[in-house]
Amino acid sequence: MIDSMYQRKGVRETPLLLILLMCMGSIAYGADKSLAPTPVPIIFDTDMDTDCDDAGALAMLHALADAGEVTILATVVSSRYQWSAPCVEAINRYYQRPNLPIGAPKGEGADTNRGSRYARPIAEAYPGSLKTNDDAPDATEVYRRVLAAAPDQSVTIVTVGYLTNLRYLLMSKGDQFSELSGPDLIRKKVSRWICMGGRYPEHLDPGVYGNFKPDPKATVQVIRDWPGTIYFSGLGEKVLTGAGLRHGPQDNPVRRVYELYLGETPTRSSWDQVTLLYAVRPKAAYWSLLDKGYNHIFDNGTNQWRAEPDKDHILISFPPEKREVIRETIESLMITPPQKARVAEPI
Repeated sequence: MIDSMYQRKGVRETPLLLILLMCMGSIAYGADKSLAPTPVPIIFDTDMDTDCDDAGALAMLHALADAGEVTILATVVSSRYQWSAPCVEAINRYYQRPNLPIGAPKGEGADTNRGSRYARPIAEAYPGSLKTNDDAPDATEVYRRVLAAAPDQSVTIVTVGYLTNLRYLLMSKGDQFSELSGPDLIRKKVSRWICMGGRYPEHLDPGVYGNFKPDPKATVQVIRDWPGTIYFSGLGEKVLTGAGLRHGPQDNPVRRVYELYLGETPTRSSWDQVTLLYAVRPKAAYWSLLDKGYNHIFDNGTNQWRAEPDKDHILISFPPEKREVIRETIESLMITPPQKARVAEPI
């Protein structure tokens, strides 16, 4: 999620085209299951507060799991806004994964007054086991439990919110789940971290919202101390999606999130969805990567890509001519209905 100063623009969608795209994907998987990729084990870390693209990305995540491309290990919340975790739980339940681990930060982080146009209404309209963030376990505990149980070098972490939880993971010590410190546990278990945040080549305005600035202390510490490669994503502003949700079931909480956030505006930028799409399909033909230089983070959370020194940072991008195929892919995944029956995800 990044709140933008730019004007929102609408895009006309063709529901029939989106339905055909969904059917084509289903046929491809059904025709030859040997073509299906090995599922990517993902911990999804979202703020789920100030923008609706977090909900769109979570809908995508469930659709990709239904398609066999993802195993969802946890859906933790980086926001301290009290209804963010219950909102995540409501979406998970709609997609028939009510037992996914959800955690929330218990220490300092982003301001709790940042608020949300949709999180509390969704939490109250779709009540579950979590009434507020206080009912969720500590996100650090969830991270450590899930990572300790995972095979070595297997887990992809996708952050589309603040870096609060990763800060506390890095600071964590050995516990009942693993004797390893946070950095050592990350080295042993995490294969990739895909981070949605910043704008490129630079984002120097401290007054514009973004994922890095609400908790700048965490941003500086985590990006400085992360024991591995960091993949940064900042594109998505001109990838406008969400109109197809208005043609879907009225009981879909993701549809309601978009309606509450957008009002009559039909679409929203897709920063978080682009990040997730890369995390799951990094070999798709539309990506290009810059692996020279590094992402410099200032103390206030603003950022600048610098040519030197060369660090273990990679910038994800795509050419403008690939924007439409990415938009269609994201839209089709966002409107994919949940499966009617499934085996519960591992906890």
